[in-house]
Amino acid sequence: MTEDSPVDTVNRSKNRRKLVLLFAVAFVPMIIAYGMFFYVPALIPATTTNEGQLIQPSLPVTVLQTNETLDIPLGVWTVLIPVAEHCDDHCQQRLYLSRQIKIGFGKDADRLQRVALLETDPDAAYDTLVAAEHSDLLSHVYNAKALQAALNAALPAPMSITDGILLMDPNGNIMMLYSFDKIGAPMRKDIKHLLKISNIG
Repeated sequence: MTEDSPVDTVNRSKNRRKLVLLFAVAFVPMIIAYGMFFYVPALIPATTTNEGQLIQPSLPVTVLQTNETLDIPLGVWTVLIPVAEHCDDHCQQRLYLSRQIKIGFGKDADRLQRVALLETDPDAAYDTLVAAEHSDLLSHVYNAKALQAALNAALPAPMSITDGILLMDPNGNIMMLYSFDKIGAPMRKDIKHLLKISNIG
């Protein structure tokens, strides 16, 4: 049996180092992540880049359903604007801001729809407002108490649903809540990101 030459020994040593390095690159990050998740979760960053309040777990669109058929189309991103018994100035401002967000997406505007959630059938003043300024706005009579209760359970700091706007994904998952101060540029930023990375809607 012949002995390995010095060159063969060096090559074998280099190959082993390459194999160890390859293993380290592939598996060490996974091992570290596993250890952090199960043993030191406090070290995992908790900050997110979204402007809205994430609803975890997300709420199914059926939470909006009353005894009537649910008539909210799915398949696109949906801005849900809860409206109290009367659409006051605050309500009208939310409708206006949501309209401007949609207009701002230009050619992608058809990937977004707006739905007003009404506690009761709309009055004449609401119908006049929608006809004059919000021709694309859909309306749906929903179960306000059921939605508020579901949000109270899902959010660490719940707020009145008529103070903000909700965002629902194309599959019917209500997944984000925006307070009034986040409606506008912050909300548009989130939706723009979602439209960019989404394979649906």
